[in-house]
Amino acid sequence: MYPVSEMFHKKYYDMYDKIVKVIFKDGSERVGLFNDEFFEDSAILVSCEVIKIADIERMELVED
Repeated sequence: MYPVSEMFHKKYYDMYDKIVKVIFKDGSERVGLFNDEFFEDSAILVSCEVIKIADIERMELVED
């Protein structure tokens, strides 16, 4: 039903409830808790911030 968010979920499912670094296509970065929340097919939630999947280059786990 939501192919973009389903593909994103499959790629990053092991990062839920962990601190991640989101690297955006424009080179900027955000660090926060990756929540298991999707907004329809277009966005995710990282530490209370809605982030469009299309803007994300990649995500990495932040080591403690």
